[in-house]
Amino acid sequence: MATILFMVKATIPSDKEAAFNRWYNEEHVPQVFQFPGLVSARRYKLVDGDDKYRYMAIYELQDEATYRRFVASDHMKTLRAEYDAHFPMSERARLAYAQVWP
Repeated sequence: MATILFMVKATIPSDKEAAFNRWYNEEHVPQVFQFPGLVSARRYKLVDGDDKYRYMAIYELQDEATYRRFVASDHMKTLRAEYDAHFPMSERARLAYAQVWP
């Protein structure tokens, strides 16, 4: 059974970074973890490269069926609405990958 990595990349103005990181770490990620089947979560900040997104969150879900339930859920709708309410100036990209090896 392949795990799924769900990535959310985001831009945020530099004057909003402290509030963004505090909210994301203290409120948003704990809310994401309320969904059954979420295995892990990590966050990263770009240090080198050409990507326009400065932040990336990677969520590991136990399998594709769990991922599909997650993205279609009311829980996800609420998470997105709260993000948009807090950081409407942010741009995001969402990607999902299935593990192919090992």
